[in-house]
Amino acid sequence: MSLARGRNHYFPSTYTTMAVASTPPLQLVVAALLALSLSTTASSSPAPANRSSCYKRLFSFGDSLTDTGNYIIHYANASGPVLALPYGETFFGRPTGRWSDGRLIIDFIVERLGFQYWPAYLKGAAGKSPVEEFRYGANFAVAAATALSQDFFLKKNLRVDLLTPSPIPPYSLGVQIDLFKKVLAMLASTDQERKEVMASSLFLVGEIGLNDYNHPFLQNKTLEWVRPLAPQVIESIVLSIEVLIELGAKTMYVPGIFPLGCTPLYLSLFPGDDRDPATGCLRGLNDLILVHNHMLEAKLEELRRDHPGVSITYVNSYDNVLGLITAPTQNGKR
Repeated sequence: MSLARGRNHYFPSTYTTMAVASTPPLQLVVAALLALSLSTTASSSPAPANRSSCYKRLFSFGDSLTDTGNYIIHYANASGPVLALPYGETFFGRPTGRWSDGRLIIDFIVERLGFQYWPAYLKGAAGKSPVEEFRYGANFAVAAATALSQDFFLKKNLRVDLLTPSPIPPYSLGVQIDLFKKVLAMLASTDQERKEVMASSLFLVGEIGLNDYNHPFLQNKTLEWVRPLAPQVIESIVLSIEVLIELGAKTMYVPGIFPLGCTPLYLSLFPGDDRDPATGCLRGLNDLILVHNHMLEAKLEELRRDHPGVSITYVNSYDNVLGLITAPTQNGKR
């Protein structure tokens, strides 16, 4: 079958795309690359073990690449592979709700900042004041989350419930930003205090947008159906960034999407589709991701021009991951 024609299939989770137990998961590769980018882009010299004097809090938004347990908390009665080993086994020794066998992007960044691991936002912290609970920030990312709203996909006749192969949770990027606003109001009571919290915090917006394409594909939509979504996905991401800037954010990192056409799930689903001879990856799917990333980069450049006092760093996950695929022996494979 072809991406141009769609395909009937069933998978318990969108994240079979990224989670592979027997080999290092792709999201761990992305995590390491992003952590490296975060540490080297801001400074040419090695960062100290504790950088909490630079940023007092870290706030993150996104999907499974960043989710530290929100998805499992929301779907409390659901079952899935993330609730059992090998998830969590290489670092925490148990499943933690992370879609990985170890740490995620956010965990490496938290370590770099010298912060303690904080729980997923939806878990909360009983008995603690907001200042205590959000001392180091909060993680609003939810696995399977989209940039566009759940209602958008409902109107497009996509299913969002757990009975579908690819459930779409009600925690789009806009919803995550709204949750952040509630936290900000709890941390600071005046405009000036809120501006101080924003200015002294680091924001990680993404990776987000992958699932806006993933969900339709896993619900039998074609490339022709999915491709027009890209400008709307980018607009949604940019609007959320503008909200954070308006609130007073001064430093943020915005990752692009890695080459989805190189993932085992899609390579196995569409073995007959056109492949790049240099990488073996699905050309059409990667072209879609490149369009997304190029549009995102262009919009971030516009934001930089409009807000010269705000540091906005684009994280190029696509080229970094593709470099691992095309030159594996130069990146540790033997």
